[in-house]
Amino acid sequence: MNSKPIGVFDSGIGGLSLIDEIRKTLPNESIIYFADRANFPYGDKPQIQIRKIAGNNVAWLLNQRVKLIVIACNTATISAITYLREKFPNISFVGMEPAVKPASAKSKKGIIILSSPKATKSKQLRILINNYANNIKVFNIGSLELVQAIEEEWDPAKIDRILEVLLPQKIICQADKLVLGCTHFSLIRDQIQKHIGIKIEIIDSREAVARRIKSVLREGNLLNTKTNAIYKFCTTGKAMRIRDISFKRVVIHS
Repeated sequence: MNSKPIGVFDSGIGGLSLIDEIRKTLPNESIIYFADRANFPYGDKPQIQIRKIAGNNVAWLLNQRVKLIVIACNTATISAITYLREKFPNISFVGMEPAVKPASAKSKKGIIILSSPKATKSKQLRILINNYANNIKVFNIGSLELVQAIEEEWDPAKIDRILEVLLPQKIICQADKLVLGCTHFSLIRDQIQKHIGIKIEIIDSREAVARRIKSVLREGNLLNTKTNAIYKFCTTGKAMRIRDISFKRVVIHS
């Protein structure tokens, strides 16, 4: 039994959507969530800078004596997870990966992958598409504007306008699955569903990531068997935003 917390970091509030799933899967585990809003967004930065930022985030979390680190950001995972595993060999990492494989397996028509521009253009996503979605239509769409709208304003009307441009009817009618490749987008899942309609199933990787976290903890004999979970939310930006969103998602949903 290990009562140390799990460390989770993202560029902002997006990773809070993953906290929901971690809590469902591992209700006894304490969590320290680190929102690096001072460096938001990661999606417009070169890989070398993202690696440096991620390394600083990990160093901070290690000072909080965490037992596992979760990179709750697809862009940071793509850009830095290999580097972080080499730089910090004494701690395990779990990252995000777009759910292309399960979406493609279930699709009979085509899939839409909605992520950040950096993730959209990444080698890792191209490999996933080539391996699992080679025989179906794939609409690979990236938007930093949508990420920023969620992080900075969360104006539903503005988000609707962005979705209308990103996901026009001519694309919607050719797909039956939509993959959320950014944790920020999971925060507006209902709004996206309303825009695309009920005939398209939305799929993300949060449940799979939560199961992976549990597996890694079990393998390392790090699971907490006592019901004494504590949640701590920290940020390099304005604390009010994190407080409001974390309260709604973690306290009210408890």
